[in-house]
Amino acid sequence: MTVEELIQQAMQALHGGDPRKARDHLVAAMEAAGEPRADLHQAMAVVLLQLGEPGRARPLLEQALEMGWKAGAPPEFLVQVQLGVAAASEDMDEPARALKAYDDALELDDGTPRARASRAHLLLACGRIDEALAELATYINEDRDEDTFIEAAGELVRAVKAMADGSEGREPRDLLVAHRDSYVEFFDETVKEMEEKGWMSECARMRRAPDGRLVPSIPDGARPYAGVRVDLVDPSTGQAGQVGDQPMVVAVAGLEPLARAVVLFNTGERSFELYISSQCPWDQLPVQVLFESGDAVAQLDPVIGEWYESGFNGRFGTRDGGRVHYISDPQPCRGGKGVVYDVDLGRASFLAIEDLLSRLLDLHHRYPIAQVILGRGHLRDTWSAPPLAGGPEGEA
Repeated sequence: MTVEELIQQAMQALHGGDPRKARDHLVAAMEAAGEPRADLHQAMAVVLLQLGEPGRARPLLEQALEMGWKAGAPPEFLVQVQLGVAAASEDMDEPARALKAYDDALELDDGTPRARASRAHLLLACGRIDEALAELATYINEDRDEDTFIEAAGELVRAVKAMADGSEGREPRDLLVAHRDSYVEFFDETVKEMEEKGWMSECARMRRAPDGRLVPSIPDGARPYAGVRVDLVDPSTGQAGQVGDQPMVVAVAGLEPLARAVVLFNTGERSFELYISSQCPWDQLPVQVLFESGDAVAQLDPVIGEWYESGFNGRFGTRDGGRVHYISDPQPCRGGKGVVYDVDLGRASFLAIEDLLSRLLDLHHRYPIAQVILGRGHLRDTWSAPPLAGGPEGEA
């Protein structure tokens, strides 16, 4: 079977929803080719991105770029590779690297609609609202994409402006309130239905300590405060159940386009920059903190631990429920100055957020905080690219 036939089979498998089979065909194509080929590297990277492996995809794309520049590949191919680099970098939470890739794509073809729109969406996810709106305006005015996409961009612009300037009586805090209230309402409805079948809600996973006491069962390797509550449990069998199979992203009435994009809004309320995301699912809320300096995990973890234990034990709920359910391990980023936790806030009241922000403000006086994000989005990032041999920098 020729290299081209293997590539064709790989693309058929990919379009058929089987990226693993596509990868196998591309491995065979690379072996049959006998020498590196930019198109094979790019195709394999696309497959790896679909498999959720951006860290393996990006080096292949960077190699494809270098080979493409040296071989005089057409701009259309190089643009597609740059878009792949951007996508991989976004998946790896490296927005500055992604923005550079979008800029390089636009330098190759200034009106590439996918690069223009994707760059605008990334800027929104970084909280750079004015720049994003300007990019979206250019995208709309160039009118090089399908009408449905351009119309959606116009609707998004309207919604972002309305939230940012408060013209419709909304403020960023309303995003969190909407996510919390909708999730809790759904949780309550589900619990009512399951309680009629004998199920119990918000039960903690417990174990017997050596002294006979019942204590929270902490998963192996987790933080000592990271107890777990299950949404639902059948006491007759011990079977656990979950409320919803995906994090619940909620639309705010009148600003529905915000639910379809990650947009960070600066609240302007605190001594540090506090952003609330348009996507802040209450059942899997990213809490992201960037310090001016120092080890973010060492500085924040004791505070997060005390806050989480308070919520786990019911401080933000009632006697019968409203407990915090789960917290992830800290995920360091930004060279150790940043850290992200994912928290399932269960049916906790909004007091959980107020208490967290109060604790962060106290911490800020000891360890200055640069930025806090509640929800999805990117903390501030810097990245400086080395010149790429044969690329635009090398030709200057």
